[in-house]
Amino acid sequence: MTRPRRVAAGAGAAVTGQVRLLRRLPAEQFAFRGLMLLTGAAALLIAPGGRLILPGLVALVAVPALLAGVLSPDGGAPAVVLGAAAGAWTIRYGVATAPFDATLAVAAALAVHHSTAALCAATAPTSRIEPSVVVRWAGQLAAGLAVAGGVAAMLRLLGRPAASVPLELAGVAATVLVVAVPVVLARRG
Repeated sequence: MTRPRRVAAGAGAAVTGQVRLLRRLPAEQFAFRGLMLLTGAAALLIAPGGRLILPGLVALVAVPALLAGVLSPDGGAPAVVLGAAAGAWTIRYGVATAPFDATLAVAAALAVHHSTAALCAATAPTSRIEPSVVVRWAGQLAAGLAVAGGVAAMLRLLGRPAASVPLELAGVAATVLVVAVPVVLARRG
């Protein structure tokens, strides 16, 4: 019987340590972690599309990961939030055409969440973030969102394409290729 108590006591000590860490965060770190919490919550709320049964449960399962990611962004918790939002979205809409506005909202929330988690993971929790780093981070994020917004506007003008499983698979394959090529090239050099 002593073993479960030790595990529970160890988990409680870890949470207490994380709460103490939150108290020592500089204002910049606190603001970025708050942004992580807000954008992650927005993605998990928008992704199920109002369906509470299966997509909502998938998003609900990620809430502890969202909170853990705010406390420790350098772990796998932000990826769980991204995966749960994507899973809930896929379960909700499948190959049907999703609403345009909701698609933009969840994509922007996930992009900001991911970028903010990366920034928080790259900096020590108790360190101040230099204004030049914040400006570079915001510029990179704005550029990515601008390109995505431009593509979305172009697609809006062209009209909605019909749902197509082969087209979606080709899009996923192209995305993986576009991401994988620079990673492979960077590792070789």
